[in-house]
Amino acid sequence: MSPRLLYLLLPAFFMAGPAFAYDDPYALGGSTLLELGRFQTDFDYPDGEHRAHVGRYGIGYNEPVAPDFDLNLHGGYLTLGVDGDPVASLQDYTGRYLGLGARYESSTGDYLNFSVQGDYTWHDVTGSSFVRQSEIVWYEAWVTAGPVLNYGPWRVMGGAYYQNIAGNQTDSGPPASQYRTFSAGSQAGVYLGFALYTDQTGSIAIYGMAGARQGINVVFKREF
Repeated sequence: MSPRLLYLLLPAFFMAGPAFAYDDPYALGGSTLLELGRFQTDFDYPDGEHRAHVGRYGIGYNEPVAPDFDLNLHGGYLTLGVDGDPVASLQDYTGRYLGLGARYESSTGDYLNFSVQGDYTWHDVTGSSFVRQSEIVWYEAWVTAGPVLNYGPWRVMGGAYYQNIAGNQTDSGPPASQYRTFSAGSQAGVYLGFALYTDQTGSIAIYGMAGARQGINVVFKREF
């Protein structure tokens, strides 16, 4: 997604009353979201670790199924660049991702609550150079846990996360086809997020990650 397109999208979602995807308590209806995020993490190949630059631009839907508990479906457009790719170092990849998740957030505290979320997401990207074609597929398990502080229209979220990645890269074309597997170079880190509710059903949030994954996500959500 180009920067110019992002600049066009952001004002539209501000006017619509956007909201944060991972921080709303149990509600009678579901909610939709738009997620714009980029992060870096290490893919551990047989020849060593390579830094991966991942962009995810997608939509999602959350559905409450019990008090303090909801399920989500998310997916969208995916970009990937791998530093020092031994086969196609100048190659960029594009594709899609799709995943399911579940989240629990307590609602008993007036100001302080606790949240746990887990997602499982499939990623598939392809790229090509003059003579070679490559496909990278990976599956990611993602778990976060931490406190949520509520104060008026503001919410502050922080805690720890764990990621588990299992993937493979298939390269075809001369001189020979290759197949390589990879996993996460490291798995744990911390996150910190801030959300502002613009009205009772909409908000915008931004959160950052450090450790095994470094990046920033901006998420807009509207409940209905």
